Amino acid sequence: MLDRFSSRSKEKSAESIPTPSIYKKERQKVVVRMKSGDVYYGSTFALNRQAEIFHLELVTAEGISLNKTLPIAFKNVKALFYVKSFDGRFDPAIEFPQDIPPAKALAVEFSDGEVIVGRPMHARWNEEVRFFLVPEDQKSNNLMVLVERSAVVSIQDADLYTREQENAYQKYKATHFKPEMSDLECQGDYLFRSGKYGDAFRIYRDLFKNDQENSRLKKKVCAARYNLGIRLIRQRNYTKALQFMEAVLALDPSHQQAQSRVEQLRTHIQKKQSQSSRSE
Repeated sequence: MLDRFSSRSKEKSAESIPTPSIYKKERQKVVVRMKSGDVYYGSTFALNRQAEIFHLELVTAEGISLNKTLPIAFKNVKALFYVKSFDGRFDPAIEFPQDIPPAKALAVEFSDGEVIVGRPMHARWNEEVRFFLVPEDQKSNNLMVLVERSAVVSIQDADLYTREQENAYQKYKATHFKPEMSDLECQGDYLFRSGKYGDAFRIYRDLFKNDQENSRLKKKVCAARYNLGIRLIRQRNYTKALQFMEAVLALDPSHQQAQSRVEQLRTHIQKKQSQSSRSE
């Protein structure tokens, strides 16, 4: 493990490099994920990483201004994600120039189980209370992540992490692989069990496209998509959560849990829209 943060390191963090200048020239799209699971969307100027709080000008997940500024305490934050788009939908043809730091890639594991692989922006990242990480996957929605160290449980060399994950999967495969499934489907099951529903869903979806009579794969596609919808509900992204739940029902109209969630979400969204129209 590479994380050797100490009280001596905390003293040195006051000397750390400020927010990269490219992120101070204009308002950036920022998604703030809290330790509680709450998610806020917005923009912020001249972020001071040594301060106790920062201010976020709030927008909806669709990018619509809420005309409200929210003070947020870093101690309650998991990470700040500088993104290409708030909803994750961006034109892949549009280039986002990004300098790749020369440092070795790290695998940062958060207390909620999420793992982000990226390269630290600054050489003294290990001495800072919070540090910038450039994701290794340049095709993802994330341009850069400000990691809140108090939300992290481990930081490892990315290559070592990959080897450990491969070993863990092989152990899982030894007891869970069945003759009727492919290795790829077994990987999907392993990812699903690990809470990586997005990765599991993409595997199940691609397999199901080539075998649409397979009821087992159909059930797994629905399960992964349903869990992604639940995650969106926890993030208060109700509109997108409704889309996910409706997609589950489109594939399996008898899915009772999705039926219940769709009814709840529609009621909630209609109520919010009604309250918003009355306040205008």
